[in-house]
Amino acid sequence: MFIVEQAAAKYINKRSGAVVISLKLEPAMGGCACSARHITGSYLPVITLGPPAESDSYSQVTIDGITVFYAPNIQLKADYPAIIIRLKRVLFWSWLELEGVKAMASFK
Repeated sequence: MFIVEQAAAKYINKRSGAVVISLKLEPAMGGCACSARHITGSYLPVITLGPPAESDSYSQVTIDGITVFYAPNIQLKADYPAIIIRLKRVLFWSWLELEGVKAMASFK
């Protein structure tokens, strides 16, 4: 379900050896008046370094020595074989990015 690219694996192992993939609610400013159901926001995928504070609410898998904790409701985008964890860099900044995770809308 996950692919950790080599540069990302080195980055993760150097810092903590674990990552958390979760869905964070980003509230919407409005909604579509033409719909009976109003969109209250979107759950966007987020990746953070280190183990979670409460690991009981996450599923867990180990890939090449890296422990990936992930929310059980994570879904793949269509046409993706796995969620890809990759390292991005600009000058002196480095961060992890996810590819292939589906964002979900929150309805009221």
